[in-house]
Amino acid sequence: MRKLHLPKQLLAGMLAGMLALMPAAAFTDTAGHWAEGAINKWSQEYSLIQGYEDGTFRPDDSITRGAFAGIMDRFMKFQEISPAQTFSDTAGTYWESAILKLHAAGVYLGNDGKALPSDTITRQQAVTMIARAFDITGSDTAALPYGDEALIADYARGAVAEMSARGYITDSWNGDFRPTDPITRAEIVNIFSNMVQTLIQDSGTHTGDVNGTVMINASGSVSLENMKISGDLILAPGVTGPVTLTNVTIAGAIRNFSDVEPTLVSDETHTPETPEEPTTPEEPQTPEDPQTPVTPGIDPTTVYTPGTKTGETIAYSGLQIPVYAERDRLELYPGEFYWEGDRLVYAGSAFDTRFGIDVSAYQNRASANETIDWEAVANDGVDFAMVRIGLRGTSSGAILADAFYKQNIEGAMNAGIETGVYFFAQAITVEEAIEEADFVIKLLEDYDIDGPVAYDWEMHDSSYRVYGTSPEMATACAIAFCQRIEEAGYTPMIYAGQYVSYMKYDQGAISPYLSWYPEYKTTSSEKLYPTFFYQMNYWQFSSSCSIDGIGGKVDANIQFIR
Repeated sequence: MRKLHLPKQLLAGMLAGMLALMPAAAFTDTAGHWAEGAINKWSQEYSLIQGYEDGTFRPDDSITRGAFAGIMDRFMKFQEISPAQTFSDTAGTYWESAILKLHAAGVYLGNDGKALPSDTITRQQAVTMIARAFDITGSDTAALPYGDEALIADYARGAVAEMSARGYITDSWNGDFRPTDPITRAEIVNIFSNMVQTLIQDSGTHTGDVNGTVMINASGSVSLENMKISGDLILAPGVTGPVTLTNVTIAGAIRNFSDVEPTLVSDETHTPETPEEPTTPEEPQTPEDPQTPVTPGIDPTTVYTPGTKTGETIAYSGLQIPVYAERDRLELYPGEFYWEGDRLVYAGSAFDTRFGIDVSAYQNRASANETIDWEAVANDGVDFAMVRIGLRGTSSGAILADAFYKQNIEGAMNAGIETGVYFFAQAITVEEAIEEADFVIKLLEDYDIDGPVAYDWEMHDSSYRVYGTSPEMATACAIAFCQRIEEAGYTPMIYAGQYVSYMKYDQGAISPYLSWYPEYKTTSSEKLYPTFFYQMNYWQFSSSCSIDGIGGKVDANIQFIR
C-alpha cells in the first residue's frame, strides 16, 4: 500500500482540528489535577477545548499560537476576517481563518508580518490576546503581584496587571507569573473558567440565577428570563440574533461585542455598569473636577468638626498640606526594619508588633479548591487577618458581598486568628456611607469578630465614581461609616494611602479612629520604613507575601501597639 506523506505543518494542523472536534468524554489523566473542574466544564460541557483519541486531555501540554487562535474563535465566534495576505505565513495552514478573524478583531497582531502559527504560545502572549478580545486594559506602570514581574514584556504588563487584579489569573502557585513559559491547556481553561461562569451557546429561552458572569455566543434568538446574574452579561461577536432580557437583574455590566442591541422588556430588568475589583491605591492620573454632582442630602459639615491645624505644612505633590494637631506624628525610623524572607520585621523599641494579612476572593480563587487553609495560615505565624466583606462598584455603585467572606471569616476565626473585615467603599454622599456601613453590619450579624472593621475608600483615576469628591464630603463619608460601625459595637478603622490621606481626609477629624496605611516595600527599597507624616496603627507593607495555605501572593501588614 502506498503511504501518503503530508507536510508536517499541515499534518499537525489537521490533527489539532480533529482533536478540537472530538466528542467530550471523561479523561484518564485529569483526576485530581488542580484544574480538573475547569477542564471538565470547558471540554465536556462547552466543547471549547477537547481531548485526545487515547482518552487523555494532557492538561500540562503547551499549545501553538494557531491552535490558541482556534480556541479563541470558538469562544468568541468572531464575524469579521482580515485579507488572506495579511500575514506571510498563514496561507494554506489549518488555522488561517481563525488567525485572520482574530486579527480583524485586533486580538492577533503577529510579528513583523508573520503570524508564526506553529510557534508555542507563551503565557504573556495568551493573556494579552485574551485581554484584547475582552477589551480589558490596564496601566503598564501598575504594580504586579509577581516575584518575576521584571521579566514581563512591556506590551503585556497592562493586560497581566488587570487580568490579575480581576482574579482571572490564579495559577501562580510559587508567586511567579512565568511570562515566557508556554501556557498549558489547563492554564487556558482555568482563565476562561475564572472569567465566565456560564456560557450560552444555544438559542432559545434560558432561566436560572447565575453566581458570576454569563456570556452568550449563540447565533440564533436568545431570551433570558427571571434571572439574577451577580457578574457581567457578555454578548460575544458571534451573537447575531435578537437577545431579550425579561426580569433580569445584572449586578455587573452588559459588555456588548456584537452588533445586536439587547431588548429589555420589563421595568424590573436592572443593568448597571461593572462593579470593578479594587486595585492597589494610586494617585489619580489626571486633574480632578471640582466635585462630583450628587443629589443634595446630609450636609457634610453637620457630620464632623474640622481638626485643628498647627500652622505647619507637609510638602506633597507640589502642594502644601496642613498639619493637624490631633494626629500623632510618625515614630518609625530608618534602620528599625529588616527583612526575614518576604516579611518586614520591626526592631525598634517604641511599639510591640503583630504580623497579619488581608485577603479577598482573589486569594480564594488562587488557592486549591478556592479554599484558604486557615490552619496552615495560623501555623505560618499570622496573628491577624482582615477579610474583605464586600465592595461598592467603582462605576455602577452597586454593593456586593465578597464571594468568600463567610468562608474566610469562619476559617480564620476557627483557626484562632484575630479576624477583622474591610469594605471597599465608593461612597459619594453621607447617605451612601451609612448604607455601606449598614450593609457590613448586616453581613456580620452571625459573627462575633474580634478585629476592626475598616473603611477602604479609594480613587485611582477618573473612571472611579468617587472622582472629584470634595475633601469635606470624603471626610464626612469616612466618619459617618465609622460612627455607624462603632454604634453597632465594632471597632472602626480607616484605610487610606498618601493621596487620600493628604488630599481628601481631614486628619484631625478622623484621628479618633484606627488608621491603616499602605506603602509597599521590596528588598531593593531605599527607605525601609513608612514615609507617611503621621503614625499609623497598621502598615500594609507588601502586596507580594507568600503565606502557607494560600495560593498566589498576599498583602502583608504590621500592627503597631503601644
